Order: sequence, then C-alpha cells, then structure tokens
Amino acid sequence: MDVRHFLAKQSLFINEQIKKITPSGIPEKLFNAMAYSLSAGGKRLRPILVLESAKAVGKEDIEDIVDIAVATEFIHTYSLIHDDLPAMDDDDLRRGKPTCHVVYGEAIAILAGDGLQSYAFELISRNRTISPEKLLRVINLLSHGTGIYGMIGGQAADILHEKENSFNDIEFIHTHKTAKFIQSCCQIGAVLADATEEEENSLRNYGLYIGLAFQIQDDILDEIGDERKLGKKTKKDREKNKLTYPSIYGIEKSRKIAEDYIDKAVSEIEKLKNPEILMHIAKFIINREV
Repeated sequence: MDVRHFLAKQSLFINEQIKKITPSGIPEKLFNAMAYSLSAGGKRLRPILVLESAKAVGKEDIEDIVDIAVATEFIHTYSLIHDDLPAMDDDDLRRGKPTCHVVYGEAIAILAGDGLQSYAFELISRNRTISPEKLLRVINLLSHGTGIYGMIGGQAADILHEKENSFNDIEFIHTHKTAKFIQSCCQIGAVLADATEEEENSLRNYGLYIGLAFQIQDDILDEIGDERKLGKKTKKDREKNKLTYPSIYGIEKSRKIAEDYIDKAVSEIEKLKNPEILMHIAKFIINREV
C-alpha cells in the first residue's frame, strides 16, 4: 500500500468536507482568518484517525461521523494559530504561508482560534444521527485530550521549561501537548463505531504511542529537516531552549525511541477487525519529511 497516496487522497476528502461546513454569517475578517488557516493544508491526520479507527473496528458507513472527524481538524487548526503567536512560538510561517497573525493581526488571530475551537464543539453537539450518549462521550474525550489535562497542559509545561527551566519532564510534555489529542481521536473513532472495551483500549494505546512517536519525529525534523519541505524555519526548538528528545538523547537514539513506540502501537491493534491502514499510518509517522 502506498500510504502517502492514501493519506493525500483522504486529506483531499477532509478538505472538501471542511469547505462544506465552514461557518458563515460572521464578521468577514474573522471568517477570512478562520478560512485562511483551515485552507493552509496539512496532513489532516487527526480527522483521518477518527475515521480509520472507526473502520478498524468494523464501521463501514462513515457518512454520519464525518462532521465529528472534521471538528478535530478545527481544533487542531485553532491550536496552530495560537501556537504561532508572538507570545507562544512566534512563527511567521506555517506550511510555507504567512501565519494567521501576520496576515490578520494578533487580535483577529486569537479570535479565529477561539472561534474554531468553540465551533468544533458546536459541530459535534448538533449531530442528529449519533446518540446523545455517544456525543457526550466524544465531547468528553476531545475536551480532555485538548484541554488542561491534554494539549493545553502540555503546551504550558513546554513554555514553562522554555521561559524558566522550571518544568523538566520530557515525557509529560510530549504526552500532553501532542499524544493525548491524537489518542482522543482514535478513541472517538472507537466510540462512534460501537467498539468493545478491549477494542477501545487497543486504539487508546495505539493513539498514545503514535502520538509520542509523532512528536519525536517533529523534534527530529526541527533539527535536521528541509525548511523548503517543512514550510517553516528549523532549529527553532534549540534556539528557544525547548525540551526535546534530540536535546536529551541525540538524533539516533531519539529515532530508536520513536521506532519502539511505533512497534508498540502496531502490536496494540493487530487483533482488530481491519487494522492494516492504521498500521501503515503508524509506520508513515516516523518516515515522514514534513
């Protein structure tokens, strides 16, 4: 299987769905800032993981959960807008394009991120084909994985180390700022597909392991990646004194740690009904160049 071709095709599908449900009837500049950031491209890994996790445990018709999958991309995009702000990572480029605050100003960029986050949960809660009980579970998983116990908590720990050298737990940072969001996407797919408890636990562990490997690969690419392919400056982690696996273990040992996580991820899902695509995605994560 050519996983890059598959992911590119699925990314195009997600892009088309985003165009259908991007909000309207709001201040034009706010809408334009949201749409600009959503259209910047990217792997669309999180919504793809929602859909493919559901398929892995036997769900065949995904039409009723596509809006929920897309909602995860809205949250991911909000996090990138805020991450690029001068008070955070202070990036001028994202995927080769000027970042949201560079184009629209900091105030509108902050509001665009806020709007994408809240609209994501509105999208999920207005789904009328999934039971209220499942939707509540989805909202809980997503808010936990991206809130103070997940992405936001991890970002805070990352900043605390960068600014004050006061938080020095690399596993906590990687687990929370990246892996928990990815983990929640896999669990959401399981919930929406009526997975058994054992199947959901397998996908939960899979998501954690690929999330950790994903962040390690990001750290490696920041050290040795091609700026033209990445669409952003490299070596910023080192300049900003961020706590990364390469800064502690070096490139080669970091690669080995990421590979070990991928092996664990694959072993977690071997007994699922249709695990093949998720296995390919796991292996893609540590071989990607962007």
